[in-house]
Amino acid sequence: MTAPASRARLAGLLPLALLAACSAQQCDPNRADLFTGIGCSAGNGYQQRTQDLDAQRNLLRLQAAQAQGNAAVAQNQAAWAQDAVAQQRQRLQAFQSRNAALRGRLAALEQSKRITAAQYQTAVQNLNEAGKLASSHDAADKARADKQQQAIVDSLSGL
Repeated sequence: MTAPASRARLAGLLPLALLAACSAQQCDPNRADLFTGIGCSAGNGYQQRTQDLDAQRNLLRLQAAQAQGNAAVAQNQAAWAQDAVAQQRQRLQAFQSRNAALRGRLAALEQSKRITAAQYQTAVQNLNEAGKLASSHDAADKARADKQQQAIVDSLSGL
């Protein structure tokens, strides 16, 4: 082969080599030069980039939907917890109101000498213990507090 024919053949292969080298690159139109752009167009690099970006967008949408679902569940759980706390607070306030009324009644009974000082002290001690149990988070303690309070009510009802 002659030198000019070799050169012509090399000159014809040079653009193909450049296109082949460029097609393996990341096809970002913002960062592509002329040869990369041609290589990406010829090698379907832009189409692949579009598909990759679509897949990434779809994944992000799915993750956002899952995050919204998780947020809704967390919000429902928080609302349920707030309701439970409000109910417990109301229950405790009602218990404390009954305890205060019982204390007043005990004081009146002691003053009128219908109960002894020892009976008064025992009843007040039981009310104090019931008040501590009522403040507990344990359902069994709360039930014992209600029973103690009811026992005091029952013992005072005959007086």
